[in-house]
Amino acid sequence: MLKKCLKNVLFWLIFLPLLYTLSGFIILPWWAQTKLPTLLKEKLGLSVSIEKVLFNPFTFELHVNNFALQDTTGSNVAALEHLYVNYEPTSLFKKEFFVKSLLVEKPFVDLKMDANGTLNLLTLFHTKNTSSETNTTANETLAMPFVIEHVEIQNGETLFSDERTKEPFKIALGPINYVVNNLSFYKDDLSIHALKVMLQNEEKISLASSASFEPLKFYGELTIQSLPLASFWKYTLSTIPATLSQGELSLKVPFSIDLSKKKPLVSFEKATASLDNIRFVDTEKKTVIEVPSLKLDTIDFDLQTSHISIEKATISKPFVDVTLEKEYALKLVRLFTPSSTPQATTKQEASTEWKFALKSLHVNQATVDIADQNVKTVIHLSPLNLTTQNITHDMNKSIAFDFNSTVDSTASLGLKGTFIPASISLDMLINANNLSFEKAQPYISAYTTTLIQDGALSLNAKLKASFNQQPTLKIEGDATISKFSLADQYKKSLVAWETLNVASVVYTLTPAALSIQNIMLDKPYINLDVKKDGTTNFANLLKAPPASSKTQKASSTQETMAIYIGNIVLKRGTTHFQDASLFLPFATFADQLNGSISTLDTKNTKPSLLKLEGKVDKYGYAKIEGSVLPFDFKNRAILKIIFKNIDMPSLTPYSGKFVGYAIKEGKLSMDLNYKIKKGLMEGANKINLDSLTLGDKIESKEASDLPLGLAIAILKDSKGQIDIDLPVSGDLNDPEFRYGSIVWRAFGNLIGGILTSPFKLLGSMLGIETENLKSIDFAAGEYAIIDSEEEKMGQYQQILEKRSELKLMITPSFNETLDTKALQEQNVTAQIEALIPKKSKEDDSYGKTIKKLYIQKYSDDAYSKLIKTYKEENLDVGVINDNLIAKIAEGITITPETLQALALKRSEAIIQNLITKHKIAPARLIKNEPQTSDAIRDEWVGCAISVSN
Repeated sequence: MLKKCLKNVLFWLIFLPLLYTLSGFIILPWWAQTKLPTLLKEKLGLSVSIEKVLFNPFTFELHVNNFALQDTTGSNVAALEHLYVNYEPTSLFKKEFFVKSLLVEKPFVDLKMDANGTLNLLTLFHTKNTSSETNTTANETLAMPFVIEHVEIQNGETLFSDERTKEPFKIALGPINYVVNNLSFYKDDLSIHALKVMLQNEEKISLASSASFEPLKFYGELTIQSLPLASFWKYTLSTIPATLSQGELSLKVPFSIDLSKKKPLVSFEKATASLDNIRFVDTEKKTVIEVPSLKLDTIDFDLQTSHISIEKATISKPFVDVTLEKEYALKLVRLFTPSSTPQATTKQEASTEWKFALKSLHVNQATVDIADQNVKTVIHLSPLNLTTQNITHDMNKSIAFDFNSTVDSTASLGLKGTFIPASISLDMLINANNLSFEKAQPYISAYTTTLIQDGALSLNAKLKASFNQQPTLKIEGDATISKFSLADQYKKSLVAWETLNVASVVYTLTPAALSIQNIMLDKPYINLDVKKDGTTNFANLLKAPPASSKTQKASSTQETMAIYIGNIVLKRGTTHFQDASLFLPFATFADQLNGSISTLDTKNTKPSLLKLEGKVDKYGYAKIEGSVLPFDFKNRAILKIIFKNIDMPSLTPYSGKFVGYAIKEGKLSMDLNYKIKKGLMEGANKINLDSLTLGDKIESKEASDLPLGLAIAILKDSKGQIDIDLPVSGDLNDPEFRYGSIVWRAFGNLIGGILTSPFKLLGSMLGIETENLKSIDFAAGEYAIIDSEEEKMGQYQQILEKRSELKLMITPSFNETLDTKALQEQNVTAQIEALIPKKSKEDDSYGKTIKKLYIQKYSDDAYSKLIKTYKEENLDVGVINDNLIAKIAEGITITPETLQALALKRSEAIIQNLITKHKIAPARLIKNEPQTSDAIRDEWVGCAISVSN
């Protein structure tokens, strides 16, 4: 019996180890290779293939070769080349699961996302209804701790593809190497992890960390080196029109993660990040943003406190294309706005207020192209440098900035100051040099036909502004505009200057005020061109504003701006004037203009003093002085304008148009004085013409019929001088007021007065009495000059001596009635004298002769009847004789030729008197044709005397 028992024990001692050995080495590998795939297929629907399984039941080492999980098409979804597990069964005595080593070689996972967003790996596992009973121990701590001393994954690979995008996304990661030491689930035990992931045969991602699972904490450092981002951008942000064509990401993140708390604790300190070779392109493959290097230094992050801070951000040599599209929409906004906006979820979670701080931002040697497609202009900023300090989440904290850039290779712009986002407050220093005005041309073309041909702005100013509910603005500084040139649409210059300096400018928005201490304008130029139609080159410079659907009304409460200008100085000015509306084109110029205007102040009633002087044409001189209220000119102004030595032949186009004569020679000087008070102008114009000589006659419809030559001869003295006092007046408030028309009207009145009463004007100028110089009076029928007229002869002599260009015009005159009667009586008297014997002693021979002549003329009977009538009237002898003589004379005929002969004798008597007694050159005496004349006081006949040139 004992023997039998011993045999049984021996049997089992031999059988069980043998069975254990066979099971471990043969049965278990066979079952795993042949039966396990079938079981998994039946129970879970998984297609699994295992090439080889080895198990050492003594060392508890497991080897699995070429394990693969396949999809319905037979393609491998997951696979591994070799799995090695070294388990320590003796650890069971310590009440723990201990794996000494776990090695996975060449694992492979092929992850595919179909067009419906379904992951291929998930489709392999069929969902089954869970039991109604819950596992009460599911959330309990493991009954026995689990420890793996060493875990290593070697040369793993992962393929991921997504067919949901237009172009299927694919990425291959590998080889992937992952090592874990002391993977323990004991409390506070730390495991050491090392992960290295390669992409495109270069190591891109590495992780070195330690972790504990009780509590669940991770510590370590994640490193990403030159990870290409283009494919990830296209995959994750495919709805954004802009495309990241190239770019790499590098990170170094020391992290700490504690998931044992109710609120996870995630933080990292002194992390760094960089983006290199970033390039964004638009839909036409044109580069819009290029960043060779963006570095973030000392990044600190704390999830619990919702805080992130960056010590320093540096962007080196970036390029930005800032294009303003139609209606000034920013192209970059369009390019980086998703084409389809995700629908917002109805559930809104309370957002955490994050705290952010970027202590400093440096942009070095940037290039920015600002292209405005609305006006086809480009501004090039390069190199551009920007430094900012303290950009934080707190909108009430100021951000310091320092910006400087070269503009279009020739100009520079510097901005330095602080900005407070909450109040939109700006405190800034502006330093600009040589900014081109030509860049503004496209923007003003919609409003004006003028062309900015040249000009540069330099500015040194300080700006303070706030744009909250009550905007405030203050600018103070100095500005210079140099080499400015403005032309019309035909590229002919209108206005130009060498330098305009505006010093100590202060402008405030509230209250509205502008203060300028000094303005200095050097070498200004103005070109005034009157065209053939009478318009000037300054007309029609402004274009009609575009029609607006809404009419804006100016506020009646708008504050009037206070303006103060300390002093204005003008140096070396030049003006050019041309008038093509005349028969002969006219042009003149003035240069070397220098002047000044004293203080202009809207709040002060003290007049400003004006002074301007310069050269006109080659040798002329002009000077303007006065005092004016510059902002209320019509209310008060006193001006004194002096022109001296102006060459008058150049004025021929105007003289030809308005007076019908060219000017052969002469110099013009004017002393003009104007006083304006309450809109009423009073002017005293003193004009001097030196050696004025008219030239040829010019036909003009606008020329007056006044004989200007005669007026000049009357006005010009023996030295060739003409002095004219020409007062003018007018009402500036009258819409029809035109200064030129007032002057020409006054001049016309003056000339008209000269021609109407030339001797009156001559007398006043020469200081002689000339009231009766219009004629030389003769007795009826006589041509001898009486003594009373000798005084006039002397005065004619004085006039001709002092007016060397004047001539006397003598008109032979007769009065038909008075002279005829006188000549008739002279004829009768002559007959009586002829009939009376010279030595006759006969009584009353005179009366007898008269009787004889009367009887011869009429008859004895007529004589007897007439004498009878006279006696009845008791007439004495003398009266009777006179009446008889008159009756005889009535019958005598005096022919017109006789009267004209008398007139000619009278004019000849005047001429001979002036020649012989007063030494007047015969050439200066002109005799007109005989003409009738009115009787003077019924007893004198005057020969008209006038002047001519």
